[in-house]
Amino acid sequence: MSTTSKQDPPVKRRCHRCHGSGRTPCQICRGTGQVARGVDLRGKQIFDRCGGCFGLKTTRCPTCGGEGFV
Repeated sequence: MSTTSKQDPPVKRRCHRCHGSGRTPCQICRGTGQVARGVDLRGKQIFDRCGGCFGLKTTRCPTCGGEGFV
């Protein structure tokens, strides 16, 4: 009779930062999808698409790497 010792895989828990979605608000635009580029001649702010999230407003969670679990 052989005894095989099986180890259980480590328990994965839902990520505390993204709550399991794998996505977090962009740190560059703070989740707006836009960054201020400057002002026009009338003093009105000009916005451009965020280069960090490309206008999607979210980025991959740095804590779980986008998996949703740690």
